[in-house]
Amino acid sequence: MSTPLPAASLELALYLAAVGWHIVPLSATSKRPLANCSRCHSTARPGSTHPIETCPCLPAGRWCHGVRAATTDPARLSTWWQRQPDAVPGVAAGPSGLILLDLDAHDDPLPADPATGLLPGIDLTGDPALAEPARIRTGLHTLALLARVRGGVHPWPAIPEHQPVVATTPSGGRHLWYRAPTANLRQALGKLGWQIDIKAGWNYGLAPGATTSTGTYHLRSGDPASPGRLPEWLAHEVLRVTAPAPIQPRLSPTLRRERCDGAPAAYLTTVLSRGAAHLATLTDGRQRALSALAYHAGGLLAWSGLPEHQVSAHLITAGEASGLPTRLAIRIVHRALLRGVRAPLSPPSMPMR
Repeated sequence: MSTPLPAASLELALYLAAVGWHIVPLSATSKRPLANCSRCHSTARPGSTHPIETCPCLPAGRWCHGVRAATTDPARLSTWWQRQPDAVPGVAAGPSGLILLDLDAHDDPLPADPATGLLPGIDLTGDPALAEPARIRTGLHTLALLARVRGGVHPWPAIPEHQPVVATTPSGGRHLWYRAPTANLRQALGKLGWQIDIKAGWNYGLAPGATTSTGTYHLRSGDPASPGRLPEWLAHEVLRVTAPAPIQPRLSPTLRRERCDGAPAAYLTTVLSRGAAHLATLTDGRQRALSALAYHAGGLLAWSGLPEHQVSAHLITAGEASGLPTRLAIRIVHRALLRGVRAPLSPPSMPMR
């Protein structure tokens, strides 16, 4: 049996912080970090410099900079909840040394091709599970399938060494909190399996015991003071989809409209590579930087001759590598790229150096 967690949000936040979980206040309705103050919001623009390290808001008791404000400092947590008693605690995965497997139970249709879509990267052609694919309805079922395919006895063995902190979600899903197998991981939405999202690095999940407008994330098993490590088979699969993407050596981040000696495709490829390298260096302003890069790429797309899907994929990967959630990166890229396509740039006139 698990030790009951404090019911009140502040007491829960303080309890988890005391065992090393970095806490950030979330909205009880949107489940997103509370909004920046007007000053931080207005200075988070392309080209501005407003790093969290020198921001006066956190020492003053404000929660600016989203998940990057996550802390274990009880005084800061107490100040936050005094100012916003209705906030609910979220957990920053990476700073806490944790990784979250979010097993959904949404009423979503199965992938069009279950053999390749249920476990991306693993071909299930001929697997007995495909004889009755309708029996796979949730991320819990998908993880059990992955366990069988990869030889795992059970996704979360009962032995303490591999016992995660497990919480049930209001929608009927599961949150599995494990010790992160290594640092510098990135989140992976749907890449491990259908209805399975992995939160890592500068991403967050609702704290076990948190209560939102939709219900409570009830602690089912495990001890927040000593979450287990991933079984070897599962660690291998998690690392396969969460390891950081290779980053090109940093070149000049300036994106200039220049000629590429008769090689438009190579020019745009260089723009994308330099932009990705610049994004990887940012801690703030990543959304705006990705939007600006996608808009610039859209303006050069017709001239370059590159396929739009190829450019879009490169941009989304750059956004993910910078730490942005996949869905957010996709939304930013699609909108900004389309705006750029509708406002084509003149062909560059100087060689890129």
